[in-house]
Amino acid sequence: MPKKKKHYTCKIVGSISEQIANDNNISQYENLEIVQSTKLDIHTNKHANDFFSIDSYYNTLMNLDKIIKNPYHVEYDEKRQSLKYYGKVDQYVCVVVKLDRKETYISTIYPQSKDKIDKLKNKS
Repeated sequence: MPKKKKHYTCKIVGSISEQIANDNNISQYENLEIVQSTKLDIHTNKHANDFFSIDSYYNTLMNLDKIIKNPYHVEYDEKRQSLKYYGKVDQYVCVVVKLDRKETYISTIYPQSKDKIDKLKNKS
């Protein structure tokens, strides 16, 4: 069910799992809901041309909950206070979740090569 925040509507697309919180030493964010603004496409539109097609871009937007629920890889970016969820819908993508005590939200999405994700995965 959509939630009303400030001047926009958002929907809950998942939460930060206990496993991800523990693996990344961010237990203070465990079980916090991750929301997606209904205006996310306005903020991520700059990356639309990076996708295989506009259909792939919109299909990814519609399936962010699947990436959050079952990511291929997740890494914590301490400098930017965010989690990067990597997964695949039509192509591999990075879903950046901004961490905030008041609200954790998807800040952007962009395509990422599987090779680069595998290097990050092997590094951690």
